[in-house]
Amino acid sequence: MSDVVLFQVGNVFPEMLQNLQNMGFFLYLFPFLLSLAIFYGVMSVPPLSEKLEKSARTLIALVFSFFVMLYSSWNPGLVQFFASMSGTGLLIASGILFFAIIFGLAGFDIKLFFTDKEGKNVKWASVLILAFILILVLIGAGAGSLIPLPAWSGSSELWTAIFFIAIIALALWWMGGKSEDK
Repeated sequence: MSDVVLFQVGNVFPEMLQNLQNMGFFLYLFPFLLSLAIFYGVMSVPPLSEKLEKSARTLIALVFSFFVMLYSSWNPGLVQFFASMSGTGLLIASGILFFAIIFGLAGFDIKLFFTDKEGKNVKWASVLILAFILILVLIGAGAGSLIPLPAWSGSSELWTAIFFIAIIALALWWMGGKSEDK
């Protein structure tokens, strides 16, 4: 009976995650695979894909990804950054999905956030809002520890001034618009 290993349901996933962490999956393999996909995808965009053969793009992406693996061995904060960014991104995406569902149930067309009256162009306000959300996710995930920011960038006076300038810019934009756009 001592040779039989009992299956403990409550402890399987924490133990499995600990084993993956001990084997270096999060520190070495996952940043390597993610960077390989990103580098190869960027080099597959038409300007580069027309100039480079597929084998050359693959080799370049592979070499850069090995350098990312080396960098992640020097900087374990990279794993913390990706873990925080993924978790924070999931929370924000869940919140956006929740509001989209609520707006949809209320009968509001979500496409109006992203298109103009003709349904052709993306509204710049939605692009700026999404960019702001992305910046907040990156900052919240700890991008400041990976990318050194100047000391003055964290001061509350700077962010107050930026907020004040943004409000003035919005007011001037609204006041300077055509009367039928209002």
